[in-house]
Amino acid sequence: MEMTPVVREARRCGTCTLCCKLLSVEELRKPNGKWCPHCVKGRGCAIYADRPNECRRFQCGYLLWPALGEHWLPARSKLVVAFKPDGMEIVVHVDPGVPNAWRAEPYYSEIRSLAGQAARTPYTIFVQIGRRVIVVFPDREVDLGVVAEDERIAIREEAGPGTSRRGAVKLRADDPRIV
Repeated sequence: MEMTPVVREARRCGTCTLCCKLLSVEELRKPNGKWCPHCVKGRGCAIYADRPNECRRFQCGYLLWPALGEHWLPARSKLVVAFKPDGMEIVVHVDPGVPNAWRAEPYYSEIRSLAGQAARTPYTIFVQIGRRVIVVFPDREVDLGVVAEDERIAIREEAGPGTSRRGAVKLRADDPRIV
């Protein structure tokens, strides 16, 4: 799967509104995993013209990324793929009502494949279920558990006997090791 998303005009949200549940919206104080009070399920945003800037900036991976097949439609897969603004993190948001959806095939194999490709790039693949975060590396998964508001995730090289690999840890947001 190619790592670089490109705008894809052919796909549309249609009746899918899963991003309105899975993503947090600070301007509305809406936590991830809870339906937005302005969402009309299966139709869209009731305040679309006046929606928050966070919602305006969000671009669904399914709509952007041709490498994601039709089976990745969030309403079908229960997964919303998002790219962090820095462009180096790909987050697979999982519907907490179906927490193992990301482990179902073909999604799990494709996520693992992305992690393999990411190993040769600055990208990192995350799976997020509510506030629980799992970092997916080519050789393993690191379940960081719940990441609190005052915590951040640091990705860094871990040296081993004759080898080095990327690892992930949770740190307090004010920790000087956060770059």
